[in-house]
Parts: sequence; C-alpha cells; structure tokens
Amino acid sequence: MKFLKRLFLFLTAVLLAGGLCVFYAFRIEPYRLTVNEYPLNSRGEASDEVKIVQFSDLHIKEDFTSENLEKTVRLINEQNPDIVIFTGDLYDNYAVYRDDEHITEQLANIHARYDKIAIWGNRDYGGGAARQYEAIMEQAGFTVLKNENRFVTTENGKTILFTGLDDSMLGSPNMPDSSELSNSDYGILLTHEPDTVEYYLDYGYNAVLSGHSHGGQVDIPFLPSINAAALSATSLAEKYSGGMYHLSSDGSSKLYVNTGIGTTHISARFGVVPEVAVFYIYL
Repeated sequence: MKFLKRLFLFLTAVLLAGGLCVFYAFRIEPYRLTVNEYPLNSRGEASDEVKIVQFSDLHIKEDFTSENLEKTVRLINEQNPDIVIFTGDLYDNYAVYRDDEHITEQLANIHARYDKIAIWGNRDYGGGAARQYEAIMEQAGFTVLKNENRFVTTENGKTILFTGLDDSMLGSPNMPDSSELSNSDYGILLTHEPDTVEYYLDYGYNAVLSGHSHGGQVDIPFLPSINAAALSATSLAEKYSGGMYHLSSDGSSKLYVNTGIGTTHISARFGVVPEVAVFYIYL
C-alpha cells in the first residue's frame, strides 16, 4: 500500500509539473520580453557610441495582436535607440489574420535618432503579404531595403553602411554594389535567414544581423533533441540558430541571430524568451 501511495503521489506530481510547463509555454513565455545587449567592436579611441536596436519575426496573428506589439514598441523606445532594425516576418499568415491599420500605428510609434530600417522575411511574401508589407513599413517610418545599400551618418561624421538583402526563400537576394562598403566606417549586412551568411563571408562586413530561427522556440534543458527537431523544421536556420557567432578568427566579423518576438507553427515558447537585441558600435 505504501508503494502504491508513493507511486500515486509521484505520478500526480509529474502530471502537475507537466501541466504547469505546458501552461507556461503557451500562456506565459510567448508574452515575456527580454533585452540582450552586445558590443560589436571595441571602444578604443572612438568618439561616438551608436546604439542599434534589432527586433525580428513578430508573426502577428490572432493570439499576438497590435496590443501585444505595443509592449514590444514600448521596450524598444526605452532603449533610446539611434537606429532600429527589423529583420522580417511581420505577419504569421496574412491571409488568415491581418490588422494593417493598428500594426502600422504601433510601428510608427517606434522612435530612433537616425533611422528605422527593415528587410523582407519569407512570411512577408506569403498569403498576399507581398502586396502590403512594404507599404505598411514605409507608412510606419521604416525604409525597406531589398538588395539595397543605405548609409547612416552619425553626429561625428562617421558612416555606417546597411546592406539589406531580399528574402532567400521566397525572394531574389542579390548583393548590391559592394564597393560602397569601402566608403563606410562600419558595414552591417541584413539577411533574414541566418544560414545564408555563408554566401557573403568574403565581402568584409563587420556584422550580419538576421532572424528567422526563433531559436527553435522550444529548448528544454537536457533534451537537446527537441530543440534540434524544431530547428530542422525551419529552413536555413540550423547551423546558426540563435545568439552571437564569430565569423572570423580574430572576432572582427560577427553574426547575430535574433530569436524573435512571435511564434509560428505552435503558439508556444519554452526556454527561448522573446527578445529585443541592443548593439553598441564605437566610431
């Protein structure tokens, strides 16, 4: 009898813990937000600090609406950014859910000292989103780059080159004039899918910013196979799945994979808290 009682209590505890984990994964973590900060170069004798805030993969849908986006916008503005970057995937499925008016209003409330820049993600093409994505972002004050370069000049006269590529899955990525990189003090490449960075290693960019992976959305300690399986379902995000990577042996070239804000496939996150990334460049 004692054994059966202990077994019953054990199974009850396991079921309760499992239920709490499921509740947390679907109802709590997807609506949390964290800020991760990184210097992209050394301060040295630089006279200016430029703060870049990146957010990615909003995947707006029925359970993540403009009201949820408002929290993200507020957190971005709290960082007092000089430049804001969005690395694609505004809606999850534009044909199923859209709210252009309120999404545009929220994105327009993002403030940046110098510039707001966006690129295309794969979800920005599907479900009819391709007809509206660029207009939404531009109405919200973003410049949308599609195989284009854009220079941002800082207060001390230094220039940062942003090269934004088209989406690699549903678009037609093509490197624009790479000679302009030599005319800048710092170069940043923007590409939605992180694994495509392999094609651009020889161009000499100081940093690459991407998204797309969601970090797999589920990363359970001691069960890496679950995260690996989740990542395998996301094309072009298996080798570089989240966080900072050094692309050169001396650390002068870096890739950052933003694990995003929203969710796709299932509306759950566990161990991969939605993030806003903050980068510091010293010029």
